[in-house]
Amino acid sequence: MSVSVHIKDFQGSFCLMISKRFNSSPAIDVEGQTELRQGKILIISLLFLICFLLVASFRGSFYKENLSVNLWSTSVNTGFFTPAAQTISVVFDTTALAVISLVVAIFLFVLHHRRYSLLLLGAMAGDALLVALFKTIIISPRPLNEIIVETGYSFPSGHTTSSVVFVGVLTYFAWKQWDSTKIKALTAGLYVSITAVVGFDRIYLNVHWFSDIVGAFFLGAFWLTFCILLFKRFVPSRRIQRFLSQDAKSEQLTL
Repeated sequence: MSVSVHIKDFQGSFCLMISKRFNSSPAIDVEGQTELRQGKILIISLLFLICFLLVASFRGSFYKENLSVNLWSTSVNTGFFTPAAQTISVVFDTTALAVISLVVAIFLFVLHHRRYSLLLLGAMAGDALLVALFKTIIISPRPLNEIIVETGYSFPSGHTTSSVVFVGVLTYFAWKQWDSTKIKALTAGLYVSITAVVGFDRIYLNVHWFSDIVGAFFLGAFWLTFCILLFKRFVPSRRIQRFLSQDAKSEQLTL
């Protein structure tokens, strides 16, 4: 009698263990894949940061390149393109982008994309602080042959950094909303084109050195990927939240 009871208890415990194993494995797989992606993003983000710090530390090594690009930009300056370059400078100014970001964030909030609204505001606020911090620490003078008058220090380019972060967040949002390969390719192309135009615009107006633009691209890429990492880490998607909640419910029913 006691032997049969022990056998039944063992069978019940074994079946319960197997049931919990199979019910919880999808959640474990999802969490594992998420952590793997986040690890890759962290590595990429740190690489961008290292590249930025290297450019900042060895700006003197860019002396010839800075001088050559500055002289070349002077040779291609024409009255036809200068008004357009000045317009781009105004639109992608740090203050102007802060206002635009606030408007876009409100728009996203109204459309119930509150998570992305928070991401945009946080990314742009951090971007402004980082640029101001490094400009104050490095204290790099601007070129003397600038077309328009700009105040503040030169390294890194605030316009370029802000464009990388701002357009990058919008591109990330578009990729999350649409699975179409064509749309992803189109938005990626627009992202690269817009940030490249902004970077070239700062050189064309002779308000930045070449190294300022290179450093700004790396700083913007670092902050963008780092913000996305924090976003994915602490603000999980609704799909994952629903999946985990359903899995927890099924486990409770099993118990």
